[in-house]
Amino acid sequence: MARLYATMSRSDVRGLLMRHTDAHVTDELVTSWLSGLAGYSLAECHTAMSAMGTAARRATPSEIAGRCDAARDRIAEPSGDPAPQEQRRRTSSAREAAREQHRQAGMRGIHQVYAVMGWQRNADHDLARSVECPFCAAKPWVVCGPLSRNRAGVREMRDPAHRMHPSRLARAREQLARQAATTPQTSTAVDPRT
Repeated sequence: MARLYATMSRSDVRGLLMRHTDAHVTDELVTSWLSGLAGYSLAECHTAMSAMGTAARRATPSEIAGRCDAARDRIAEPSGDPAPQEQRRRTSSAREAAREQHRQAGMRGIHQVYAVMGWQRNADHDLARSVECPFCAAKPWVVCGPLSRNRAGVREMRDPAHRMHPSRLARAREQLARQAATTPQTSTAVDPRT
């Protein structure tokens, strides 16, 4: 039997963040959490964050989504066949594909607005967002959180130009350099038979 879950609105996500986290709740943060928790209800997310206790202050949308999925699995009716697991896997991959499609459409729209308005877009912003942040653990394409000091006491402020932690941009540049080094180079050698 399929269960229906009410989707969350922006105000629901804003309230959830204000109640459970210490973060400064901005529209950008609400958008990233709304995207990360697409398909989950407010009640599920509230329950997951309440169960985390004080750890919810540092939670990411993917952690909350994982807890909601685990709770759904626990209450799922046993049917005796492996089909529900395969169905969940297909649904999860379809959800990820839809998120990626929406992300790409959003990026195209942002680039078009910048081009029409004649604004200069910071290329480092998109480059840094393409990898996971090693400092605040923000997932790829999610903006870095407002964290400025981690548990180890390491302090790192977000760069005001690209709004990401500098270590994230460094990781993205390293990954880009590795990809450039591993791509096969076209040979320009002359064939001796000619």
